[in-house]
Amino acid sequence: MTLDDSPLVATPIQRVDRRLLRNDVFELLLERILTGDFEPGMRLKDGDLTDWLHVSRTPVREALGRLEHVGLVFTAPNRYTIVAPLVPWEVAATSRLLTLLYPDAVAGVRDRMTVDLELELDLLGGRLERDPQAQPVELLRRVLGLMLASLQNRVLADLLDSLQLRVFRYLYLFDGPADIVSRERVAQLARAIASGDDAAVDHLLELMRDIGLSALGR
Repeated sequence: MTLDDSPLVATPIQRVDRRLLRNDVFELLLERILTGDFEPGMRLKDGDLTDWLHVSRTPVREALGRLEHVGLVFTAPNRYTIVAPLVPWEVAATSRLLTLLYPDAVAGVRDRMTVDLELELDLLGGRLERDPQAQPVELLRRVLGLMLASLQNRVLADLLDSLQLRVFRYLYLFDGPADIVSRERVAQLARAIASGDDAAVDHLLELMRDIGLSALGR
């Protein structure tokens, strides 16, 4: 499958700031890969992407380079770029690695908790309980995004962000984990992080463990 076969609506980018432009292209391609619009094994051609996004080849190539760095595409220079396959054992291994890193991240957030961050996390938890249309996986991504954005240790934050992408891709593409990433579970996590409760670490470790087992069909 190529970009020509994908039922996508053109999303022209009109910002002038080059830094924003590069980030915009990366975020658009990332979302299509995570949600399966660009499915595993799909071939991505520079020319098709530049026509779709109405940008030059430079931000497209930079975005593809970033996606390759986090393992979401495979690129052979001057030959092809394909969306990386979703490999169950890689998802499981990534989940195990995240369990080693999350405790430090939670501790870092607890040390830098602000009133605004606490309020945002509480609001996300409440939305899951009140809004039947709220998507637990999407809100889990927002909860963890807020957590990483508040970390002073940017090396740890960037590493976690890259690793989490593989797990979220699995959660978006497969129906099985729906019971694992439940509304109640994500709401509990959000509120535990907001309150500085040590249970936040336990929630995250259990969640990653269950996702890893699910990826392996257990």
